[in-house]
Amino acid sequence: MAKFCNGSGVSAVLTEVITNAEKELCIISPYLKIPMQTKNYLKAIDDKKFQFTIIYRTNSSLNDEDLHFFKNLNYLDLRCCDNLHTKCYINEKEGLITTMNLHEHSQVFNWEMGIRFSKQNDSEIFSDVVKELNFIINASKLQPIKQKNQEKKQNNWSNTSLKSTQKTGYKPKEAPNEGLFTKLIDLVIRKEAYCIRCGQPMDKFDLQKPLCEICYPKWAKYKKVDYPENNCHACGQTKSNITYGKPICLSCYNKSYK
Repeated sequence: MAKFCNGSGVSAVLTEVITNAEKELCIISPYLKIPMQTKNYLKAIDDKKFQFTIIYRTNSSLNDEDLHFFKNLNYLDLRCCDNLHTKCYINEKEGLITTMNLHEHSQVFNWEMGIRFSKQNDSEIFSDVVKELNFIINASKLQPIKQKNQEKKQNNWSNTSLKSTQKTGYKPKEAPNEGLFTKLIDLVIRKEAYCIRCGQPMDKFDLQKPLCEICYPKWAKYKKVDYPENNCHACGQTKSNITYGKPICLSCYNKSYK
């Protein structure tokens, strides 16, 4: 099951995600200033001879030391992405969604936290993260630090990582502005959840599945995301403007997602 990590735990898990990678590794960090120890770990990954990806924010700058380090890696796929804010570290087995950049200052001075998850124990989360990674990769631009990297095909996580966990079926829209980190927090610590149609308590809070087992088949006949429902999925109170696509009331949304 996904687990919460405090600042020191985030640093430890980040290291494990990198060092335990055997086939795939993706690092998303808007700002980069890589500690020497982490560079050693990344060099060891490069020696394993599989392509790995680092994505940073377009308008952030790389320092000369990091740029020189990147130029000496043979299997790095370096990319930049506009408006990047999320921080994610993931290999083929586990991942970390966190507030911490891959930056010396963040690891030493900032108050950070994160959520650790695994493919084996948190398959739905892992699959959702991989899907989002593919969106980010497709929206990013390859940085030609040397000709060898220019000729590489675009790295995409639609292979073994996603095939074994991907689920088919309808997926409703999530609450506006809900970040993946917030979604993971909900899955780990939120206890209360209610069916948006009958108002009965549910075992799990899930914005993508806000109907109980009895009410869902009735909704599934038509799958109208904007069909008016009765109760807020978070507080259980009767509210207007509740739908399958927007299953929480404005009050709960403002408390949890603003």
